[in-house]
Amino acid sequence: MKTENPSSIEPKQWPPRPTTFGELLTPIEEAQYLRLDETGLHSPRGAVRTLKYWRDRRELRATRYARHVWYRRSELDKFLTVKTEQ
Repeated sequence: MKTENPSSIEPKQWPPRPTTFGELLTPIEEAQYLRLDETGLHSPRGAVRTLKYWRDRRELRATRYARHVWYRRSELDKFLTVKTEQ
């Protein structure tokens, strides 16, 4: 059984931005929710690595389900609240 290389799943270019975001987001949708696609600094692959960095530091919580990583929008809002300068 052949397993897919994660980099082959991630698009080379940003897909169109959703007009609304659901409660459960893929890593690419999550990066778009955080507007990493608008900075000009991240490719989709780089954005996914950045999200993994924050997960590994336990500053961003993710959900593992069906062998995939998902992000709850409410967790992203908490992450943004913590990262917001006072």
